[in-house]
Amino acid sequence: MLDIEDERRLRDLIGRLDGLTAAGSFAQLLGSPVDPGIADAVRFDHAALLVFPDTVSDVRDFLAASGFVAGPSVPSRVVRARLAERYQVPEEELEVTIVHGRPSDGAPGGLEIFVLPREAADVVAPGLVAQERATGEESHAGWLVAPERLEQTRRTCRHLSSMIPDGGGYNPFDDRDSGGRSVVYFKTGPDGGGRRSRIELTAHGHHAEVLAAHLSEPARSAGEHKALLSILSGHWAARALHVAVEIGLADALGDEHLGAPDVAAAVDCDPLAIARLLRYLARLEVVRERENGTFELTERGKPLRSEDPFSGLIQLYGTEFYDAWSEFPAAVQTGRTAFSHRYGVEHFDYFSTEPETSHRFNRSMQAVTRLVAEELSRSYPFVDGTTVVDIGGGNGTLLRTVLEDHVGVTGVVFDRSHVVDAAEPERLPGGLRFVAGDFFAEVPGGADTYLLSRVLHDWNDEDCDRILRNCRRACASGARLLVLERLLPDRPGAPFDTDLAAPWDLQMLAITGGQERSRGEYDKMMYANGFRVDSVIPMPVDLKLLVATAL
Repeated sequence: MLDIEDERRLRDLIGRLDGLTAAGSFAQLLGSPVDPGIADAVRFDHAALLVFPDTVSDVRDFLAASGFVAGPSVPSRVVRARLAERYQVPEEELEVTIVHGRPSDGAPGGLEIFVLPREAADVVAPGLVAQERATGEESHAGWLVAPERLEQTRRTCRHLSSMIPDGGGYNPFDDRDSGGRSVVYFKTGPDGGGRRSRIELTAHGHHAEVLAAHLSEPARSAGEHKALLSILSGHWAARALHVAVEIGLADALGDEHLGAPDVAAAVDCDPLAIARLLRYLARLEVVRERENGTFELTERGKPLRSEDPFSGLIQLYGTEFYDAWSEFPAAVQTGRTAFSHRYGVEHFDYFSTEPETSHRFNRSMQAVTRLVAEELSRSYPFVDGTTVVDIGGGNGTLLRTVLEDHVGVTGVVFDRSHVVDAAEPERLPGGLRFVAGDFFAEVPGGADTYLLSRVLHDWNDEDCDRILRNCRRACASGARLLVLERLLPDRPGAPFDTDLAAPWDLQMLAITGGQERSRGEYDKMMYANGFRVDSVIPMPVDLKLLVATAL
């Protein structure tokens, strides 16, 4: 059967058809006049959605009940490959089927429904269903293009309308009588809410040269000089956030909407300078300018308030970490961290001698940890009567959340002595205790589950081996190891899109001396130290939960 959420999503999709089939809808999408040759060669074909029923028949039954005639079911190659890449699983383990539906009354337009049975999705890639519903990565509007106009239309979308290439491919099973279909995807510019929609250009036949040109295009907006200038100005955005937190701008705004002079008075700054800063922060969607010229915080801007741990993260990235990046050339030349070049010691050693900075660091880690903790608690089946050891667990935010949701589970937060000494025992739930130690020497033994949350990326391969060996010595065969990290793509040349793994890999080079790794690299590393990775579960902020078993 279809669950309530997928039924709602399908009904919403059907409701969009009238607007997509209206005259001039493709020109409106491009945002500029369309060459008459293209206008005559392009027509709306379908609106697409990925759903997760029990069986393909459930979708066919829904379409019939909704006034659509379902065509033959065919295997999906392009979407299956994209999902496999996104969740780092073998393509052959994903059975994705396409069901086309056309209005039974002969009205224009149709539906293209990608079907991945939920039970299979949950087994192969836990968390996939929730993630895909949230992001809608495979939803798109499809336009059928005359084969001889496919390349011209593609170039118009790419260069005239500044759309971003988003993959594509050839499916010989779709429209087999016409030689299969070639498809190219684009993401459009962001709408008022910052979301990008996807479009598909599809043509009968196999257009290998068009596909090769499309898939080799860099996923950047048109105008390479403008793109480079935008990249070069990136640190201005970071610095604007740092200063906004430093002067207390978000606290001054609170839940009010204030003019720049009022904000300037509240933070004791120059009114004209504050007006310019607010204007730039509005561009970053941190504040919103109202029609009367006043400003208010957006949801994105609320974490800048001093009461939110995320403000501590911004402060840290605007002080020691920001300063350390001035030594990044030395890090690239020597392979040693920029932080050690700037401060003379590595950052964890620095924190042990700087209590205020250490407190700011530990508090800043809560900013993301709370989001991750809630999802971890929902996604992983912690069993009553078991014990979890959070290695390098900081102030216990992650494990505290797990134990509050699973009262039958006990836990140990294991970290360095200066971290443990700064913990707040009066706020701890029952069954949680802190133990001080050095995970390079040993970790507490006898637990059922060990947790390494954003620990391994701080260290080089040799140090990671030492940590994992100590985990394996501490636990019995069959114990679980949960590793939270961002994953780099396994396939060379795979697009990074907006994933945070690549930027954080450079942050590790600059600050910690560690690195981000791919799923394959973690598989090998863990197997070499006595663990087998069984599954990968998506988590917030591009993190992945690698679930491993002690061999």
